[in-house]
Parts: sequence; structure tokens; C-alpha cells
Amino acid sequence: MQPLIGISTNFRTVDGGKFIGMEQVYVNKDYIEAVEKSGGIPLLLPPVSGLEAIQEYVRLCHGFILSGGGDINPLLYGCTPHPKLEAVNTGLDQLQLLLVSEILKTDKPLLAICRGAQLLNVALGGTLYQDMSEVPFPVMLHSQIAPRGDRFHAVALTEDSIPGSLFGHQLWVNSFHHQSIKELGKGLRVVAVASDGIVEAVQSDEKSFVLGIQWHPEMMLVASDEMLPLFCKFIDSCK
Repeated sequence: MQPLIGISTNFRTVDGGKFIGMEQVYVNKDYIEAVEKSGGIPLLLPPVSGLEAIQEYVRLCHGFILSGGGDINPLLYGCTPHPKLEAVNTGLDQLQLLLVSEILKTDKPLLAICRGAQLLNVALGGTLYQDMSEVPFPVMLHSQIAPRGDRFHAVALTEDSIPGSLFGHQLWVNSFHHQSIKELGKGLRVVAVASDGIVEAVQSDEKSFVLGIQWHPEMMLVASDEMLPLFCKFIDSCK
């Protein structure tokens, strides 16, 4: 059986042409292709305000991917806005935090990518560095100016973790973020770090498969199959 994989989506506003000002719901195609390539059926989950609809999403799908996107409003994790905070959509943040909360009431697999990993951390009571300039130690560039499928820096993996079991002690990844995890959410542990100490992956050992990763494995699949084992492991966990 091919499992149904719910993929979270984002809002954007058309800024030109005859439909200027129209709101749209979207997700990058790379997520859809990654799910198909690894044996799942992608199902896009538009943000909805009704709890019953969100609960139906959770009942219907066998597993979930929290996709990347913009910054999370720091007020939602008890902080004031940093000068380098980028555009936020508080309504979207609140709806997606509710989705995460409902998913975590089950033991259904969850793969949270980039913003998704940060959202997972916030949903469990953690906090974020709102910009790399806020980090109190020297950091490398984490938002690459290179094709999305290119490797950019290495991460060290914890052996007894999902990514460690798949890739060993080290993995080269891409990087497209200016925020990162600061204080860990309840029940999460760090399972990957960059050489500068930035958290690159977190995992919950209270669930069968809850993994948040800061890089974009779905984008790396456009260049090679190196990240395919991660998606296949996720899809197998959803069956």
C-alpha cells in the first residue's frame, strides 16, 4: 500500500499582473516529487482555521511533511522581534502549530524540514535564533548562493539516531536558512550539528518517527539520490 503523505503548504500574495493582491496557497514541487520517488502519495494540506478539518487531515494521512517557508513570529515563542527578522504570517504560524500539535497526539511519522523543524521545536516549547547574527558564537554562512541541489557544508550525525543509522557519522548537506534552533523543545534531542555548532537535526525518542532537519533533502534529490534513503525510511515508517 502506498501511504498518503500530508504536506503542509504556505500562503503568498501575488505582487504583479492582473491578479495582484490575490492570496495563493503553494508548496515547492520538490516535496511532491520526493514523496512520489520514495513510494508515497503526496497530499497537499492547505491551511484551514477549523480544528475539525485539521483533525480530519491527521486522521486521513499516514504521515506528514512540514515544508519550509518564512520566519515564525517570535511572539509565539516568547521573544520580541529581532532587527533582522524577515516577513512573518502569524495566522499561518498558529494554524501550522495547531496541525503539529494534533499530529503529535498520534504516533504517525513526521518529517519536518527547515522551517518545519523550527516549527516542531516551537510547538514543543523551544525557541529560535531569529537571525544568525543573534548566535553568540562565530558561524559560517548558512544560506548558500549556489544551486539548490549542491552540497554546501558537512554535519556531524549522532550514531543512535534516524539520520545516523542511514548515513553514518557525517553527511554533506545544502543550506538555506538564516534562523536556527536555540533552546530545545520538550522531548527533542539534537542528532546533527554543523561544524560551527548550529543545530542541524532534532529527533523525538518518544515517537516512532519524529525528525526535524534544517537542510533541504527534497532539493538535493534534484541533483542525486543521496537523500533518497531518508525519504524511503520515512515512507516505510508510514506504512
